[in-house]
Order: sequence, then structure tokens, then C-alpha cells
Amino acid sequence: MNNIHLEPSKPEIRKAVDRNELLEYSRYILLKDLHIELYKIIKDKERTCRDNIFLLLRKQNNDKAIEHLGKLNSMRTEINDLNNTRDKFYAHLDPDYSNFLKGFKVNDYYKLFELIEKGIIILGLKAELMSSLESLTSRNDFKLAE
Repeated sequence: MNNIHLEPSKPEIRKAVDRNELLEYSRYILLKDLHIELYKIIKDKERTCRDNIFLLLRKQNNDKAIEHLGKLNSMRTEINDLNNTRDKFYAHLDPDYSNFLKGFKVNDYYKLFELIEKGIIILGLKAELMSSLESLTSRNDFKLAE
């Protein structure tokens, strides 16, 4: 619904969604849910969700897990931007919410998803991850550019 990396590019898709009240609202709801669920995985705090990648990697406490925590921490700015968007826009709609939408970059999601997937593999859950991914529609079905 955003024309992200479509090959070939089709900006008319985004325009059609913007003109359709139901599709535009659906896009908003999907992004809201994505922010709220992703927040549980990437919010690095002491008391957190049992699916939090930082918590799980710290419990693993081996060289690969520690190295991967460093990679996640190298994206601290992007993680904070995503968490602030969740906190200030989707969850609470603060009066200055527009200030927090400026850091929103879809490519940051892709980078984080890759790091989360690698973290899942480090945790020894590659078979479960691959099984889950097999049930998803392939990126290639939509002719997405790499």
C-alpha cells in the first residue's frame, strides 16, 4: 500500500490507496500494529516482554550473542526513533507527535527485521524461524526489488 521497492515502480498504487478511505485507514492500522508489536521486541529495558531480543540475547550470554547485541546497539538511534513514533504517535498521540514522525524510515524496519532474524538464529531457533517464514507470501510474488 506504499509502493515500497516495487519493480517496476507503481506510484499509482500509493495514490489509489490515499484516495480510498478504507485502504488508507487500513494502512494506518497496519503501521500502528507493527509499531506496537515491534516495540515489544526492540525496547531495551529491564522489565520487558518475554520476546524481547535484547533480553533473550543477554540470557544466551555467548560470544555470538554478545557480538549481535553490539550490532543491535549500533542501531540505537533508529530503534529510539521507532520507539518514539510508537510512544508519541500511535500509542498516545502527543500534541507534538509530528516531531516524532520525522525519524520514520521504512528501510530502518528492514535493517531491524534482519537483525532480529539473525538474533533468532543465534538463539538456536533457526528451524522454527524457517518454518514460520515458509508460511508467508514470498517477496518475489510481488516482484519486489532487492
